[in-house]
Amino acid sequence: MTARLRCTVESMNYSACELAVGDSFDLGDRGVELPEGRGFCMFAISAVASALAGRAGPEPLSAWLAREPLVACPDPPENLVMRVRALPEKGR
Repeated sequence: MTARLRCTVESMNYSACELAVGDSFDLGDRGVELPEGRGFCMFAISAVASALAGRAGPEPLSAWLAREPLVACPDPPENLVMRVRALPEKGR
């Protein structure tokens, strides 16, 4: 992966992991980066990683990210939905 991504909670019914709308984590070549002193639901992180790995077809990652896709945590009652966005490259 060459892009750095930010995954931000857009909406939810509630959070068993004490997340709030607006909480986020970054994903890039160095792995998962969490804001200092904060945690994030491992199931939500796994959902994003699975969506990235499971993209179908020849579409490049940049085209997929241009649509700013939504990814849902696998816990149906929580209905936690995250927006995935590409972050600008450092130095630009």
